Amino acid sequence: MTKRWKLALLVFFTVILVLVASGAFLRMNTKKHSPVDKITYAKGDIEITIVYCQPAKKGRLIFGEEADEALQPWGEYWRLGANEATTFKSNTDVKIGDHHLPAGFYSIYAVPGKDTWKISINSAAKRWGYAEPNYDKDILTISVPVTYSDQVMELFTMTFEPTDTGADLVMHWDTSIVKVPLR
Repeated sequence: MTKRWKLALLVFFTVILVLVASGAFLRMNTKKHSPVDKITYAKGDIEITIVYCQPAKKGRLIFGEEADEALQPWGEYWRLGANEATTFKSNTDVKIGDHHLPAGFYSIYAVPGKDTWKISINSAAKRWGYAEPNYDKDILTISVPVTYSDQVMELFTMTFEPTDTGADLVMHWDTSIVKVPLR
């Protein structure tokens, strides 16, 4: 092997190493600003787990018109958090609204609106969340009302709230609150 080839291989592998290290560094750094959270609903034989990253309000307008420089404009795709796509895993079939969802591992995303949010479950779970999903892989989409609170939630937060028939997935950020019925 000539010196030129050895040098070219050395440069190539150095570039690859720098790219891999940079990617790992960026992922670690972004998660410091939007920490990972995991919530679980378990009752009887049912276990539902959602993993997402929690962005912070930081004095910004979160939901609103694009002309007002809202971080998340109404009517546009949102990954329900930051970083990777938010994942939804269920060990058994569940109903979301009036829709049947087979047990499995999915991504969940929203299209927020002023009065209602569209919540979708997509079969492609392991993907970077910033890019819009392949909408052909949506399993279901429901519309749910949004309510507003006087209390500002600094970090985007998801919780499960038990109901008589199952639980509501509650999403709260800034003053917006959305509840998705799970049965």
